[in-house]
Amino acid sequence: MRDFTDNCVVLKIKDYRDDDRLADVFTAEHGLVTVVFRGVKKEKAKLKPFAQPFTVFSSRLTSSKGAYLTPIEPMLISDGFTLCADLRVFTAASVAAEATVAALVDDEKHPELYVEFLKFLSAAEFNGDPYYQASVYMLHLLELSGFYREYTFEQNPISPPRLLGYAQKIGYEKREDDDLSRRALKFISAEFQRNFDIGLKSVQSIDLY
Repeated sequence: MRDFTDNCVVLKIKDYRDDDRLADVFTAEHGLVTVVFRGVKKEKAKLKPFAQPFTVFSSRLTSSKGAYLTPIEPMLISDGFTLCADLRVFTAASVAAEATVAALVDDEKHPELYVEFLKFLSAAEFNGDPYYQASVYMLHLLELSGFYREYTFEQNPISPPRLLGYAQKIGYEKREDDDLSRRALKFISAEFQRNFDIGLKSVQSIDLY
């Protein structure tokens, strides 16, 4: 039996059985866990706001048997509705979340990466180009996973690698939408895929929005 209280952020979610949903949830102190939100497909389900990608909440999580945890009286910190409403933001956040799930090992603590993902969500929601913000996060994800590479910095970058060098030095700043950010995110995602030998399906959506 597992029973603990932690801060959580939903990375990925999928349908499960008739009325339930399963979520890959990143916790601050207990790593990556799988949470079942029971009955959330029903119209008046109380847990419906929690069963949303990129929702941040605090909860007691418990399981009597099996691998799935159940939230007990969760408290909402921020919902993911705004991040899901804009397709470009949703695409960028989905790339970052999918990569995070691939990089994490279940039950291992990653508090620094947890905080970094929350910084990314805030930047993607409020600081302009979400593809740039996701590129900054992907650089942090690779570094924290042991795959650091330094890119050349330029104040006014004109290529994806140079924008990544800019992102390494400047970090999450407000940027306007441009094609270079989209290409940079695809570039760093390819770096991630090579290092982890895994494909990121969400990357395929970058050119659609």
